[in-house]
Amino acid sequence: MAAQERSPVEDRQQPPEVDAALPPSPAGGESLPPGPTQPISLEQVIDAIYQAYPLLRIAFLERNVAAGANVSAQGEFDFKVKAESANTPEGYYETYRHAAGFEQPLFSGGSVFGGYRIGRGSFEPWYLERQTNEGGEFKLGLAVPLWQNRTIDERRSQFWQTAYGRSLVEPEIRAQLLIFIRDGSISYWEWVGAGRQYHYAEELLALAQNRNEQLRRQVEQGRRPEADLTDNERLIVGRQVKLLDSLRELQTAAAKLSLYLRLPDGTPFVPGPELLPETFPEPSPVNRELLAADIAFAQSRRPELASLDIMRQMLYIELCQAQNLTQPELNAIVVNSKDVGGPTSSKQDKSPYELEAGMMFSVPVQRRKARGKIAAVEAKMAQLTIKRQFTADKISVEVQAAVIALDTAYQAIGQAREAVRLNEEMERFERIRLEQGDSDFLRLNLREQATFDARVAEIEALVRYAKALSEYRAAVAADLPDNGTLP
Repeated sequence: MAAQERSPVEDRQQPPEVDAALPPSPAGGESLPPGPTQPISLEQVIDAIYQAYPLLRIAFLERNVAAGANVSAQGEFDFKVKAESANTPEGYYETYRHAAGFEQPLFSGGSVFGGYRIGRGSFEPWYLERQTNEGGEFKLGLAVPLWQNRTIDERRSQFWQTAYGRSLVEPEIRAQLLIFIRDGSISYWEWVGAGRQYHYAEELLALAQNRNEQLRRQVEQGRRPEADLTDNERLIVGRQVKLLDSLRELQTAAAKLSLYLRLPDGTPFVPGPELLPETFPEPSPVNRELLAADIAFAQSRRPELASLDIMRQMLYIELCQAQNLTQPELNAIVVNSKDVGGPTSSKQDKSPYELEAGMMFSVPVQRRKARGKIAAVEAKMAQLTIKRQFTADKISVEVQAAVIALDTAYQAIGQAREAVRLNEEMERFERIRLEQGDSDFLRLNLREQATFDARVAEIEALVRYAKALSEYRAAVAADLPDNGTLP
């Protein structure tokens, strides 16, 4: 008996289902660190940037660098202890000299110094001042600048500049933070947009798969030609390919987002599709009448201008030091000394109290070093003035561009939603016509594809709006805390 004949429809292999799972856990069965279990919001991404983003942590460590430079500059005012010993045990003149002393630089300029010394032996006649009484000599002195270096000198200039350097770190951190939040927000919205496109690709595939069973029964009953079933299965394969492309884009966007979305220990967290939010937040219209207020707000908060202002203060200190070098050096010194104990020689009794006072004066005639520094610093300050004005203008343009992009993106959303509505209507009409026998699956497929394309265009418009909003918030520094120092 001949084998039982089978229907050509029954012999067909069903198109394989698309596996939408993300890549498996790392080899070796190691489980990934615990992460969020609820849909992820933008606020969570921003919080993760604050808490664990490596580049922000690097920026925070600049505080330690600046603080170290400031402490190093303070080292110029450290209390110094000195000691020395010089002996000539063999020779015509046998001498033994020992001394210990201190020096304390003063922040007001000059220094206090003093010490104790003892000199024993047979000294050369021209070095008799090295000899002391048996108990040694105590000394205390003060050196004070009266003209140059009185209000500022190299030590104080360096200290003040490094102090401003510590203040300069904060606006630099805030400037980087704005970039990190903007980039993290853009990555987040790209991930959300890729998730919505993947969802629509799933719906498009489901339409063809659900229709396939209905067509199969109709072909078996002889109500439809087999070509309709073949065409629908072709659609399924094509839409499976599109779904795989959407899945690849979703996984890529999730991997990029993990640079910013991190666990408390700093481990990047790759979010799965189950953590996608259901929808985009509803966009708001843009009020262009507030543009001037936005520009003023941005210029009052953007850290670039604060950085330039601090840099100007640092240059002003440098200018003061350069002007200081144009003044003559006039230094006063007062030294008190007293030997104790009996004299070591009847001709060399140093017991009487001694007070020595003097002044030292010097001035370079051409003063080219000072004048050259003044010219260089004044040129730098002029450059900084121009740069600050340009930066303010640039901020103004960035805010204007962000507002324009935001307004344009908002209008595009309305147009995209209207296109979705019209395409959904046409798809519904096409289904009715198909049921009435006035259409075919080719036209319905075209309508379904057009609806899918319109929905994708709507998602792209929403993503553009979200990105424009991120750019706008960065332009006006809206996401920075109000206080001057970040935690």
